[in-house]
Amino acid sequence: MKKPLLHRLVIAFFVLYFVAVTWPLAMWVSDPLPLVFGLPLPLAWSILWILLGFVVLLILDWYQERS
Repeated sequence: MKKPLLHRLVIAFFVLYFVAVTWPLAMWVSDPLPLVFGLPLPLAWSILWILLGFVVLLILDWYQERS
């Protein structure tokens, strides 16, 4: 994969990340009643996006070390 394409994909992911954890979209998961692994849904939603961001940054680092 070319570097500029990878960088665009990472930027697009983090724009989606920003939208997913801020006001308009985060309100969809604001109900604390359904529990995910014992955590309220909003907290699980935030942790999910943090872990996804970490994985994307690991992939970006791996591709940059390869080239």
